Amino acid sequence: MADRILNIEEILEQMRCCWKGDIAAAETVKRLFRARELFFSDAKIVMEQFNLSVGEFDALASLRLQGAPYEQTPSNICQANMVSSGGLTKVLNSLEKNGLINRRQCADDQRSRLVKLTDKGKKLIDEALEIVLTRHEKQLSDALSSDERETLNKLLMKLNQAGIR
Repeated sequence: MADRILNIEEILEQMRCCWKGDIAAAETVKRLFRARELFFSDAKIVMEQFNLSVGEFDALASLRLQGAPYEQTPSNICQANMVSSGGLTKVLNSLEKNGLINRRQCADDQRSRLVKLTDKGKKLIDEALEIVLTRHEKQLSDALSSDERETLNKLLMKLNQAGIR
């Protein structure tokens, strides 16, 4: 018989049986992780349709959301996406090879290069983001009322402001 993936309720029930302490925090965190996984796995399907890795999608989205001229330093892209410079170099090499970005010397700092979206890269990330955001909007509106979403946003902002990293 194949192993079956347990749902959250089953995992929490197992925790209640074997853990004598309070599992309220574990319950909240498990639900947050599960929600993140649902949204991320759905977004990943779109990334795959556009032949993008997660790192490539994130780098392109960072450049696009920066606004015109859609240009940033690699350091800023690393900070925005919480990735190492080594990991980003691989991503940028791939994006440049595929004509989605250009890199040029930074006028202010000769040691750094600026990364800029090409027209092809902007078109691709605009299409991908439109699909991802539309799907996320549908998932949220199907599951929550506008009042519930507002409450959820306030609670998540409160958690983020409390320093959860």
